[in-house]
Amino acid sequence: MKKASSVLGSLLLCLACHAQQTTYTLEYATGNPPFTMTENGKPVGVAITVVATLFEKAKLAYTLQEVPLARGMAEAKVKELTCAFPVQRAQFIEADYQWISPIFVTDSGFFVHPQSKERFIALADARKRKIGALRGSGDAEYLKAFGYDVDEANTPEQSLEKLLNKRIDVWATDVLSARYFVQKAGGKDRTPVSALTFRRSLGSLACNTKMPSADVAKLQSTLDTMIADGTLDKLISGTH
Repeated sequence: MKKASSVLGSLLLCLACHAQQTTYTLEYATGNPPFTMTENGKPVGVAITVVATLFEKAKLAYTLQEVPLARGMAEAKVKELTCAFPVQRAQFIEADYQWISPIFVTDSGFFVHPQSKERFIALADARKRKIGALRGSGDAEYLKAFGYDVDEANTPEQSLEKLLNKRIDVWATDVLSARYFVQKAGGKDRTPVSALTFRRSLGSLACNTKMPSADVAKLQSTLDTMIADGTLDKLISGTH
């Protein structure tokens, strides 16, 4: 009887360990509206809604954790069963993660001070400007790779405040994020002006490279279905 109890106890322990191991930690970017934010202690936003729905439809357990984007990406690189989002998928980090994508598509642009009349025809026109961008974002890394002077902040709102206080010349961010801040600006003197749209990117879920291939396939298949049947568009349009 003792032997049977011991075997049963070991089995239950193994099952508990397995259940724990298959719960994914999804690290979402701190204060990155309208994609990820925390309101009344709860995670909300376009990307939160999409990713939570995706995991629920795929029947995979998860927990959400708010961290700065750069930290989330660093941890997803080294911690199994960990993913970061929303990450702008790009060639220079393609091999660093398992990707489930796209959870949305965004255009990135340059935005200038409300009183500025400056506009750009091409990316190179901003070569001598100090550009603010979200630390760890695809925009920041893209611009740094081309030798631009990039001032990185932990949240888009920090970059916006720097722009309004003329501590940076240009704010580089995705159009949806800029639109969110424009809507809550509360006046023309706090409304950044679009100066150029310079790249399109895929908002994605970046997961540890040791993520089980079966789970990657299940999530991507579920996402593909959500795109095809219109669920993804409905979730995005209903949350911003």
